[in-house]
Amino acid sequence: MSEDKYYLGIDAGATFCKAIIINSDRNQILSKALSLIQGNPKKAAEKCIKAMLKEEKINEKELKKTAVSTGQNGNKTAIGKKISEITCIGEAAYFLNPKTRIVVDVGSFSMKVLKMDETGTIKDYLMNDKCAAGSGVLLELVGEGLEMEVDEISEKASESNNPIQISSQCSIFAESEVISYKNEGANVADLLAGVCNSVAGRIYPLVRKVDKDPQNVAFTGGVALNSMIVKNLEKRLNIELLELGIEPQYIAAYGAALLAKSNSGGN
Repeated sequence: MSEDKYYLGIDAGATFCKAIIINSDRNQILSKALSLIQGNPKKAAEKCIKAMLKEEKINEKELKKTAVSTGQNGNKTAIGKKISEITCIGEAAYFLNPKTRIVVDVGSFSMKVLKMDETGTIKDYLMNDKCAAGSGVLLELVGEGLEMEVDEISEKASESNNPIQISSQCSIFAESEVISYKNEGANVADLLAGVCNSVAGRIYPLVRKVDKDPQNVAFTGGVALNSMIVKNLEKRLNIELLELGIEPQYIAAYGAALLAKSNSGGN
């Protein structure tokens, strides 16, 4: 009986570090962890690893030999080979659902859309990482301004009957606009629904630039946890987004783990 092997994927983004350990048996996820970057990607990555190894009896030194890091701060973790986030996202999305042809990934400060062919090869991609408009930071700023958690926004927004249009294209100005509306007595649910609509409205044209008739679209990254943004994007695209089977914020880390396995000669 062959000894099982383990592979580590680390996605060190702008705000959070996500990590996943898979084994050589059907690429099963053994453990996953998430930690705030807080200005120190290496420390955040190590924290994730320590948390995962508390659950699994795996040799840390050997695990780091079969590791891939990705994300905005991936090169600062000092762990494993660095592979682009686009490649890792595409690898995971296609593996989890081979029907995937387009992936939308929205994190704290960036938005990416990539297009793949029927073999999973990435044929085109666009990134909007110079401006945070439409990314997760808008939700974070609005949450802070309204004194609520980001994960509460979607549920509260679902209570809206009359979403308020948010006109500002900048996240900072959009936050100020939301607070101004709130001070004028606007309904909070309508405000939050407007914010969710605004985010989806900024994602939509980027998708259409990659493909004029987008089909088989998956949505990944932390912003994909917001069900109101998901529903609004589905409405704009007139399709149902694909299911990938794992939490969307872990997709890049999972792809990194898959690539760690293939780089190590695993099947």
